[in-house]
Amino acid sequence: MFFNSPVNRLAAGKGGLSIEGSVQILKSDPELGLRVPVTQIADARNQLVARVKTLDPGRWEVPRDTTSRLGFLMLDGLLARDVVLVGHTCTELLGEGDVIQPWIPSTDDGLVRYRVLWHVLAPSRLAVLDETFARTLAEWPQVMSMLLERAIRRTLRMSVHQALLQLSPVETRLVVLFWHLAERWGRVTPDGISVKLRMSHELLGQLVGCRRASVTTALHRVDDSGLVTRRTDGTWLLRGSPPDELAEISWQRSALAAG
Repeated sequence: MFFNSPVNRLAAGKGGLSIEGSVQILKSDPELGLRVPVTQIADARNQLVARVKTLDPGRWEVPRDTTSRLGFLMLDGLLARDVVLVGHTCTELLGEGDVIQPWIPSTDDGLVRYRVLWHVLAPSRLAVLDETFARTLAEWPQVMSMLLERAIRRTLRMSVHQALLQLSPVETRLVVLFWHLAERWGRVTPDGISVKLRMSHELLGQLVGCRRASVTTALHRVDDSGLVTRRTDGTWLLRGSPPDELAEISWQRSALAAG
């Protein structure tokens, strides 16, 4: 799950943060209101209002904001969360719908020392789930349960990500990673599944636990297989079917034998 020491993947400086009004949470994220009775949804929309903060691309110096006890709900954008351990880094991508508490966990009392770094990869908007919002949320347990489910989903995604890092060779890891990302950021097109994430080889290396040079070599082989290709705009196109638990990726033997 680890790669080299962290790198600044963006040309911009530190990610700036500014206040941008407020938002009705259930209008911006309708899924959170699916369990609210139809007769009460209008009231829930009007009451569940949160302040909005915007983040500019760059390194995010997370504020120690104890008033945002529930954290932030990502309304849109893309963040990278780096965990740095013994000079190596693992990365998690977060986007629309994720609930984050970026100042947690603290390692002050832990036996294993590590650091958490945050990068804003695309302009992002966060709903501030502060104490005022938390008090209102207590009146809407249906929405609270959906937020809890979001946190559980994130944990499951991280478990799948951790599992794919056990796959070999690197080509297999990359293909499975792209399909894993496509579940959230993929769009069906006549040519295949378009994943509109612009990821450098360094970032891909941190996502699959390899050095950049190994990722570059593996990407050439994956591209030759036709399963994943990088478009001229830096996004990715997936072809074929996603691998399942028992399926062997068909290109694996032939591509490696040819290499």
